[in-house]
Amino acid sequence: MKIYINNFNLDLLNNISNKLKENINNTKTYIQLYTNQGIFTIDNESIHKLNPIDVGIVVFENYYNDFTLVMDTSYFVKEKVTSVIGITHLSFETKQIYYKINNKSDLSLVIEYHYEKNNFNPNDIYFELDKDVDLNDIFVKKEIIEFLSLLN
Repeated sequence: MKIYINNFNLDLLNNISNKLKENINNTKTYIQLYTNQGIFTIDNESIHKLNPIDVGIVVFENYYNDFTLVMDTSYFVKEKVTSVIGITHLSFETKQIYYKINNKSDLSLVIEYHYEKNNFNPNDIYFELDKDVDLNDIFVKKEIIEFLSLLN
């Protein structure tokens, strides 16, 4: 599940990422393809088609200070691809950097970058949780607020 920070200015991410360096937990780099046949990801090991499962969103107005969060419970089901992908496509080399307050946390702050003009440029920021968790749970909320205070 992804939780987006509504109306967050992505131009601020390069400055903010320096504050978060000590919280880096994981980094993933892959190519994302958009084709007439669907959305695909290519990493060092395989090619997957991403089949979207739309569920819905929940909005948390003024969750912390002026930050409004949008929780998207939709997700993708990965399907390993063994056939050829169509020639017509749009592709992005994408890098995701995962930040955690502590290594045992279920919550990650993810900043996505797209490779453009010989540089990785910020493209998206969101929180990610692997399971259904109440955003008002005291421990989850404490971690989200800690990250949001760094983004101020």
